Amino acid sequence: MIRPLFNRLVLCVGLLSLAATATFSREAIQDQPGTVWTAIIPDAFPDNVFTWHMGPGGSYREDGRDVSSGLSIQPTLSGHWSREGARMTLRQDDLPYVFDGVVLGNLYGGTLYFGGRAVSRFCAAKGEQAPERCDGGAGVAILAAE
Repeated sequence: MIRPLFNRLVLCVGLLSLAATATFSREAIQDQPGTVWTAIIPDAFPDNVFTWHMGPGGSYREDGRDVSSGLSIQPTLSGHWSREGARMTLRQDDLPYVFDGVVLGNLYGGTLYFGGRAVSRFCAAKGEQAPERCDGGAGVAILAAE
């Protein structure tokens, strides 16, 4: 009696594991070249919106604009992104900015670092529309060490 129940339990756990792996794979595919994320960085750059255009080979381009005027605030910057599970990191090529955060569906949020120092929380939404605000408390977001 116990053996058949154990076998069914093992089968159910295996099926759930396959479903979770398929979900993570599907999410990773969504961040392939051509994906656009639009971000706000409320603590460091509260009046600006940034757009990341994910490119091939893990590259990305970043444009920034002033929220009230819509005018560009910077030349197009470039960098590289990587993703492992839900964690995604973007590193700029010519500046020491690193975005380190977690993707949950169509949202990406975490901490912006400059030269290894946490300077702001950030949040982004997939697509051309920026999130209205980053939910949570004020201050820099802290990710648990792995």
